[in-house]
Amino acid sequence: MISPYFLKAGGLGLSGRISGRTSRPRGLVVTLHGGTYDSAYYDIDSASLLSLAPALDLCVVALDRPGYGSARGSESALQSFDGQAAVLQSALKRLSDDVQPAHGTVLVGHSIGGMIALTLAARGTPGLRGVEVSGIGEVWRPGLREMWNSFIGSDPFVEVPPEPHADVMLGPQGSYMPTRRALDADLVRPMPMPELIDAVRWSELFPTVAADIDVPVGLTFAEHDNIWMSDEPARSLAASRFIKAPSLNVDLVTTAGHCIELHNRSRSYCLRQLAFIEDCLTA
Repeated sequence: MISPYFLKAGGLGLSGRISGRTSRPRGLVVTLHGGTYDSAYYDIDSASLLSLAPALDLCVVALDRPGYGSARGSESALQSFDGQAAVLQSALKRLSDDVQPAHGTVLVGHSIGGMIALTLAARGTPGLRGVEVSGIGEVWRPGLREMWNSFIGSDPFVEVPPEPHADVMLGPQGSYMPTRRALDADLVRPMPMPELIDAVRWSELFPTVAADIDVPVGLTFAEHDNIWMSDEPARSLAASRFIKAPSLNVDLVTTAGHCIELHNRSRSYCLRQLAFIEDCLTA
């Protein structure tokens, strides 16, 4: 059963969702949503991680990152990548102490949540057994960095209208059910300005972050990602940055856009995530 969740970490109260056994499960999975979403992104339907993972005796916690959910009003310094990483590192320790997973913790992140998941992994988070991310890369689609950069201003949040939001987040017609556009509109949230500022700098941050990660990494690209290049040269360049990771699995999900979980391949991708998590916990 999926239940609301709340914990205090790094001076903030973080909301979210939890499923699975909360005492001594085989493993703990912590998911970090992308920009303009919150923890509901991992609770879309029966093919989502919160629904499928408990069958493997995994506890899954989908957190609302600083700037979202109950922490929407947090100070701006805590909404930057560094600020979020500090809060979330404290949250991971608190979760691990409370849940006491038998075989450790695996981080899963999408888009900006994936950037922060990699940042946490690069910091050497205790008990971390692996990190799986999607919706990120190093090479921007032409014009997309400039588009996001144009949203930067003095307002505390950026609000993207539903139709252009779906145009960016979804792939071509036929790769998702028509109802997913309406669902995307329901899921969209204001994006904190500090994380947008750091996200626009990701191409410069990524090589250094990736080079410091020493746990297994899963890096998943969507064929029709409208933000990041996902062709073979782009995948190879991103893979080359993980010089310390003991293993690296670079995958391509065809017929899907930036938000793979909103597409027809969502169940297939979730099962791939669970296979990666299983490998990390049993290595």
